[in-house]
Amino acid sequence: MSMSKKVVLCGVPGMKPSDIIKMEAYIKEEFSQVDFQYISELVLEKSELIKGCKDAEVLISWDQEMDEEVYSALNLKAYIAASAGYNAANVEAAIKHNVVVSNVKGYCREEVAIHSVMFILDFARKAHIMVPSVEEGKWELSIAGSIKRFSESTVGILGLGSIGSKVADLLKGFGVRMISCDPFVDSADMKKFGVEKVDFDTLIESSDYLTIHAPLLDSTRGLIDIEVLKKMKPSSYIINTARGQIINQDDLTYALTQGIIAGAGLDVLENEPPKESDRKLIALPNVRVTPHCAYLSNEASDTQLRTTAAEVGRILRNERPLNLVNPEILPNLKWIEKK
Repeated sequence: MSMSKKVVLCGVPGMKPSDIIKMEAYIKEEFSQVDFQYISELVLEKSELIKGCKDAEVLISWDQEMDEEVYSALNLKAYIAASAGYNAANVEAAIKHNVVVSNVKGYCREEVAIHSVMFILDFARKAHIMVPSVEEGKWELSIAGSIKRFSESTVGILGLGSIGSKVADLLKGFGVRMISCDPFVDSADMKKFGVEKVDFDTLIESSDYLTIHAPLLDSTRGLIDIEVLKKMKPSSYIINTARGQIINQDDLTYALTQGIIAGAGLDVLENEPPKESDRKLIALPNVRVTPHCAYLSNEASDTQLRTTAAEVGRILRNERPLNLVNPEILPNLKWIEKK
């Protein structure tokens, strides 16, 4: 009888107990001889992580921070991000230690795109102003101020990848002008989605609604700062369902309180869960905040779990993972069976 292979789950804030049970079951469908260990929903301290992952071949997480010290102390084959984002895996450190990094692509494309459009429409129809007003017992139309016909608006999409292109697809029927800045998508491909390719400054200056769908990279961290916000229209709104760190949150709070832009719809924040320092932003009347829930649906959740389990199964069967993030280490991996 073959030895069980250890798989650890930790650093998954917000994961439901029922999903943890499903995750284990799906992994065992992929590879029966698994020693599956759920350690904690929380991100672990280094010493606790190293102790918990001793002899583990696979670590599953979405927020567990890794560095060279941790990778060198362990004998991992893979860090599998059970999410689209994989920043916590520290790909650079993983490469140095020949650890595979994999993620889950596309499982919540529709959900996140719809969530972004929800924010846009909320602002377009001034629901963020009128709903609280009615709840306070008022019945006034003037409180909404000027409302621009939505079809006369310009929606700017920062990043026209999987989710950004789905946003464009959803907005087609509204007749809005759509523009995008994405260095990895050419004009011809953007045109297929009814989107005009523009440079970054044009995107910022022309958008009535700027929706962010870029990954968190060194080049995008803090990209939306006060200088960028000052270039936006005072009547414009910013939507972020990507990563909180793409926006300088202090600068955004200042811009929203000073009338530099009109409002913001945020599913992600710099700190999650929010810290006391985030409360001022959340409390602003021209801000809508949801608790990093844009990805949620019953179907997306199940796809997320099954896709993660399938990647774990491939690793444990010594196969190449489907969603490999760091393919440059493949020549160094003797355990992957060559076919």
